[in-house]
Amino acid sequence: MSTIKRKTNVKLSSQEDESNNVTTTGSDQSESKNISRILSSSVSGASSLVILQLISRLATFGLHQIVLRYTDPATFGIASVQLELLLATILFLSREGFRCALLRGDGDTIVVDNNDNSKEKTVPADSAKGSMQKIINLSYIPIPAGIITTFLACAFYVYYAPEETFNTPYYVTSVVLYGISAFGELIIEPLYVTAMNNLIFKLRVSCEGVGVIVRCVITLVLTLLGARGNDEKNSNAFGILAFAVAQFAFTLVMMAGYIGYFVSKWDISLLMPRKLRDKNNKEFWFDDHLFSLARTFTKQSILKHILTEGDKMLIAWLSSPADQGIYAFVVNYGSLVARILFQPLEETGRTLFSKLLTNVDKKDEKMVNSQKTALFTSLKILTTLIKFHILLGLLFICFATNYTGTLIDLLVGSVWSQSLAPIVLSAYCLYVPIMGVNGITEAFVAAVATEETLSTLNYWLIAFSAGFVGSGIIFMKVFSAGAFGLIAANAFNLSTRITWSWNFIQNYFLKNRNYSQSEVEELRRMLSLSNLLPRLLVLISFFIAWVVTFWSNEHIGWVTMGAKIKHTGIGCFCAIIVAGDGSFSIAGLASAMDQ
Repeated sequence: MSTIKRKTNVKLSSQEDESNNVTTTGSDQSESKNISRILSSSVSGASSLVILQLISRLATFGLHQIVLRYTDPATFGIASVQLELLLATILFLSREGFRCALLRGDGDTIVVDNNDNSKEKTVPADSAKGSMQKIINLSYIPIPAGIITTFLACAFYVYYAPEETFNTPYYVTSVVLYGISAFGELIIEPLYVTAMNNLIFKLRVSCEGVGVIVRCVITLVLTLLGARGNDEKNSNAFGILAFAVAQFAFTLVMMAGYIGYFVSKWDISLLMPRKLRDKNNKEFWFDDHLFSLARTFTKQSILKHILTEGDKMLIAWLSSPADQGIYAFVVNYGSLVARILFQPLEETGRTLFSKLLTNVDKKDEKMVNSQKTALFTSLKILTTLIKFHILLGLLFICFATNYTGTLIDLLVGSVWSQSLAPIVLSAYCLYVPIMGVNGITEAFVAAVATEETLSTLNYWLIAFSAGFVGSGIIFMKVFSAGAFGLIAANAFNLSTRITWSWNFIQNYFLKNRNYSQSEVEELRRMLSLSNLLPRLLVLISFFIAWVVTFWSNEHIGWVTMGAKIKHTGIGCFCAIIVAGDGSFSIAGLASAMDQ
């Protein structure tokens, strides 16, 4: 194992003792203890990171509800789409590949050695200290890479910005602040890599947690102060500058936290780059294997970045700042369902299917009955989850689409409710069931597909991405559909992916496994569209509910509080009627899950 020296006069926390005070020994007992400590620290760290994500998302969402009342769509679009894309692009291209390579570990953990007082200029590459030094040296690469990436990205944003965007108050200042913020995070990348390799998760949780709170507070305070000094166009006096200053403050908190921790508790001199030497006394700075691995991950990160941020790139390229703001606003609301409900279902389903179907294709006569039971059980669970997503989608389509204006007006006020946001959010409601069905079908594919199939899927994903970009250009450029066009492009993209996944699922279950004729017919019935859709009476009741709530939205409306109460009351009445008609479908779902 690799070793790092720490200051000996500092009392360490129990977690750090467990994760860092590991010495290199050859005994099995010591290795067992080390593995146990690593597992314990990892579980504890993972829990802390999950809590951090939950708190940061809730804090960000809560902040937006207040900030949006004093921010116009164009300002929010530039801040949430363009500037966030700038930050993500600099960080992703500069550090992601190296971070992935350096955190793989390959079995080594950077730990503490308080007895190493060596100050030699070069480090033996094959020693434990050399293994550590290889990682330290490469962890500095994102800094010079970040200088180039930051300069090019910021220059592009300044010189190629549309006139409407460039003329936004404080635009250039905000671009510079976001660029400096990104580079500031790259400066502490060597410290981040060291902390993660030593399983010091609490440092990241503490720094990011405090940083998120500071960012939220500064954004809110500056936005409220700017609202008092509205200009003649009734726009916020600070505008996007509030978001830029807050992001810069977040970076300062991160830098202060990481640098303060390592300066106070570590011998920082041993975290500096140093030359390595091999058995032939040849000196070098970077290990060829790790460097090659980092380059490979960096190439993959470019495609991954395009896939992840493709919607932001398209709307930033093809739409006005106002459309960008509306899209960011809608995603802020619509993606809550995906994060809170869909993601846990997908992860649970993926684990469940992989466990149930691990041995299903092994040729073992003793397992024939259990294999068939596992197949039918898995298909029943899968179809039940798809039925759930369809029913949930009908709720969004037939109810939520007619109450987006009411919700937005209550939460963030008339600035947004009188814009296109309610209509775009209604369109997003149509997209929700597509997200749900795609998530669970792709979870099944990921759970049971062979390595060869997954490799083939990678090429299909590139094709799907090209289709997404092409459809986005058609909807947004040719038809000038703005945020609607991007939602339509996303829906088209996921629909093609559902088609591929469903074709795989059908072939998987109907593959020749010596089924009887009755078993084949049952599988075909379970895989049929008629089995997945609710009963006709349920569909009719949902359609009538949509007609009634649509009429209520158009003729009663939601402008006044009285109108909101009447409109909501009609929706509740329709929901009760639909629940009565759909009770059999819901009961069927519950029965299927119990079985």
